[in-house]
Amino acid sequence: MTTPAMTLASPRRTPSIAFPLVLITLGIVFLLANAGYMTGLSWRQVAQLWPVLFVLLGVDLLIRPRSMLAAVVAEVAIIGAVLFYLVAAPGLTFGTNALSTGAFTSQESVVREGAGALSLTLAYGAGDLTLKGGSGDLVTVKSTREDIDLQRVGRSAASAVVDVRSVVPDMPFDGTARAWDVAVPSDIPVGMTLNLGAGDFDIDLSNVKLTHLTLNNGASDLRLALPKPSGNVPITISTGASSLDLSIPAGIEYSVRVTGAVNTVSGLQESSAYTSAVDRLTIVISSGASSITIH
Repeated sequence: MTTPAMTLASPRRTPSIAFPLVLITLGIVFLLANAGYMTGLSWRQVAQLWPVLFVLLGVDLLIRPRSMLAAVVAEVAIIGAVLFYLVAAPGLTFGTNALSTGAFTSQESVVREGAGALSLTLAYGAGDLTLKGGSGDLVTVKSTREDIDLQRVGRSAASAVVDVRSVVPDMPFDGTARAWDVAVPSDIPVGMTLNLGAGDFDIDLSNVKLTHLTLNNGASDLRLALPKPSGNVPITISTGASSLDLSIPAGIEYSVRVTGAVNTVSGLQESSAYTSAVDRLTIVISSGASSITIH
């Protein structure tokens, strides 16, 4: 007599619910923001909540194999607390902005030495940053940390190439605030490439002779004031989930083209005489899940 072989059924694996719940939460946040219920929302504030992803993943791995219902209840409760924080306490932050008088502890400058034009590449991670014109040098950088690294200063004929970056890791865990204050000249042509991380960025180029701007940043609150152009000035912005406030001088011809998904845009995207204008701003924004205001 032959004994039939026994086949052990493999336990049924239940799919993770953490990722779908995160997508649902982001959708709710965007919906509430568009409906005006989260007018004080800061994308930097949202980005500061990234550790919640690890909490959700840990809860999901620990509880879901034992009880799907308990995992759903626990994860919904965590997400509910996050939504309450974003809606009911928009002014609450985990840190403070150190960008105040007397807060800067280090400074680096590059002298002109006869340079009549500047090409600046600046790499900065997470934190606060202001950038403005009016510098007597080619570039001046002040910081609340000892983190300024002048990577390269090149000169040819009457122009200069300056490469500045931060030497501090993008996500410090020491609890201290971080900020840079950057100044460039207002009286010579300046081209810029800004590679920024997540944070609060105030870039005022209203009195800078801008030739071109390439700006890459992560989740942030970004305020960008543009100058009067000379010729066609290309501006390329690539950003993540951000709040972008774009200020354009009155009477200037410009075009703003936005690509990406889940973006909200308010304000006129192209002036009436942009196509035929010689002096104009040509702005291309590649963004995901951002709020863009043009004025």
